[in-house]
Amino acid sequence: MALRLRRETALDLTLEGTVGSFRVGAVSGGSRSLEVKYLLTHVGLNFSTSSNDKLLSALAPVREIFDFQSLDFDEIMQRDIDDARVSAELVPYLLDEQSKDMIKLFPPIVIVVMPIREGRTQPESFYPEVSIETLDPEGDREHPVLSTRSGSVGSEVFQFEQPIDDGRPLTSDLVRLKLNTHRTRLVIVDGQHRAMALLAIYRNLKDQWSDERRAPFKEYYSAWTKNYIERFNLNEINLPVLLCTIPELDTAYTGDFDMKKAARSIFLTLNKTARQVSDARNKLLDDNDLISFLMRRTLSHIKERDARSPHALRIVNVELDQEGSRQKIQTPVAITGVPHIYYMTEHMMLDNGGTVRGVKPRAGTFYNRTRLDDLLARLDGRNLLGAGTADTIRRDLFTAAAAEKLAAQFDRSYGTYVIGALERFAPFDRHNRAVIEMGEQLEREQDRQLKPILLEGQGIGRVFEAHRTSLRQRLRNGYFRTDVPEIEASSRRLDATATRIEDTVTRLRRDRAARLFGDLSDKKLVRGEDGAIHSKMVDWCNRLYDELFTTVAFQSALVCGFLGLVEKAERKLKKGEFGDQPPIDRDQAFDEYVTQLNQFFVPRSPTQLKRLIRVFTGEVADDKEVWAVRPSNQTFRSVVYRAEMQPDQWPKYRYLLLEIWHPTHPALQAILGEERSECRAEVFAALHDHYETAFCRENQKAKDELSKDERKGIFTQAFDTYAGLIRNIGADSLDRKSMREALSQVPAAAATEAEAELEEDQVD
Repeated sequence: MALRLRRETALDLTLEGTVGSFRVGAVSGGSRSLEVKYLLTHVGLNFSTSSNDKLLSALAPVREIFDFQSLDFDEIMQRDIDDARVSAELVPYLLDEQSKDMIKLFPPIVIVVMPIREGRTQPESFYPEVSIETLDPEGDREHPVLSTRSGSVGSEVFQFEQPIDDGRPLTSDLVRLKLNTHRTRLVIVDGQHRAMALLAIYRNLKDQWSDERRAPFKEYYSAWTKNYIERFNLNEINLPVLLCTIPELDTAYTGDFDMKKAARSIFLTLNKTARQVSDARNKLLDDNDLISFLMRRTLSHIKERDARSPHALRIVNVELDQEGSRQKIQTPVAITGVPHIYYMTEHMMLDNGGTVRGVKPRAGTFYNRTRLDDLLARLDGRNLLGAGTADTIRRDLFTAAAAEKLAAQFDRSYGTYVIGALERFAPFDRHNRAVIEMGEQLEREQDRQLKPILLEGQGIGRVFEAHRTSLRQRLRNGYFRTDVPEIEASSRRLDATATRIEDTVTRLRRDRAARLFGDLSDKKLVRGEDGAIHSKMVDWCNRLYDELFTTVAFQSALVCGFLGLVEKAERKLKKGEFGDQPPIDRDQAFDEYVTQLNQFFVPRSPTQLKRLIRVFTGEVADDKEVWAVRPSNQTFRSVVYRAEMQPDQWPKYRYLLLEIWHPTHPALQAILGEERSECRAEVFAALHDHYETAFCRENQKAKDELSKDERKGIFTQAFDTYAGLIRNIGADSLDRKSMREALSQVPAAAATEAEAELEEDQVD
């Protein structure tokens, strides 16, 4: 007689609620939308219901579920939690002393039931096979149910059970969702701040902060002590939760979506009308923008860098999220950011070759460009995709397969130079190495507080400071009525942590300055009496990074300036304008380019250091104390552009780099010479107009009333000033005759006003 063994289920969490569905996806590439099947239920602090305790134990924000280093870049979906706001605003709302018996109302916390890989924490791309069947009454099941199950019995991931009444599955009464908490992670895609408020109360009650992923954030919630929390009627605190599954995304699915993409789609759909997501994060997550896709590829390659990499660039050196639409780097360990790499990628792919001319601002509006003619030409798209696909693809309409093919070519021809610049440009490399040293020091000290704040979370530093300020203010205002000594002690701990953060960042910047000046033949010039880098030289170095190296404008000039000139030379070579000259080896040209820039920006002698100071800051007043600088009219900003350097002004920095770079390939030499001459003419015309306008204003004269001697004096003043800058750069001398011709041929506003973008047939 054969034994009939019943396999035990792996489903260990049962929730009851209302079932429903909505659809996400579609648009890009024409993929059909996907059904999201969800269970709407509640979770709260009434622990007589075992599912509350089990669900709160399993629920966690993204930062605690997945190790950032173990995820692929495009798996990063959520903003960092603003623990300061949760502690100061949301927890008090739940524990409102004036209405302690009221039910607290929140919109649902939206959770995606994400399958995870066996024995790992990385999300799977698809659920195990999903089957839909009717189950007969059995055991404690009094009615037949419609079962939607992922995975075979004994290794299930999830299972919906909808009782069938009169032949129709119910959507509300006794509907259950059963989960295998060992094969799933409950990823919060909307409402993680609301969820964190509830979790903070739960963890303070249960003392569940000991896990190493939770411990760094315990201090934010220490003001809400167990004694204080227990004063309230916790049974009335319930929050709605929406647990989402996408049953179509099982191993049999053949479309363009996967679990990560579906979760991002849910996140972006919900957040279009929620609290504003930063511009950087929208660019990071946008699946309907091919430029975002290419940017994520570059960031993914950066994220792959580790201790075995020959260079020091790591993903921590990229600021992934910024406040609002700000583009200035805020994180002390970052050297670049999402807006920087996105801007460069967008320009490299969508420029028609006619948007950058001389030192004028970049012309054209790029954000609304959807046609990909220039991108396809650069990436050999018609051959890669075929004419049919190439004729229909757009920036916001593409298939995953087409994007992957184009991205592979982008990596080889363009992305490699973005990463190369961030790795090999010496000021970036010196910064990145200082960050690694700081991380190793924190690791040696086993500092569980500072390491997450400085290295493991984008924006956690801002959140920490906001929380510290808020707690101090609430103590000052007498907000707390119980446990005040404990809360005051917490505030003092936060102050001590802030001091340690400040000291660590100061050491980082001092180390960075020491590395930047590390090749100096006479280091006494930059050292104080204690033998360390003088504080004023550290300050000078900080300004150079903050105001130059980390700007979108400089980094665009560094990368797009190089590739733009290479492309122009390649076009002319293709037309036969340089005879039988060989093709340009981009890698060799880039090696020359970076090497020469490094020789300029990393001083090796006192003379080079003083030149660098003169170009970017002012005149060195004391040869023995180079940090003693007086204002000068011969700095780059005084001569070339005196206003704020917005991203589209990057051709002005490109001009500076053209004065430094001297390629060996004849075609590049010729193109660079032409470009440099055009830039010089525009710079001089604008500078001359600046001095002429100032002279006329001071002397209350019209320009046509100036005498010959006055005109000569103004010309000499402008020429000598510009020649001083050129001399400090170490470039070829300024030609007086060419500058006189520039005044008659170049409009004074040429350096400041963008011209109309050239049409395709006008591009060289």
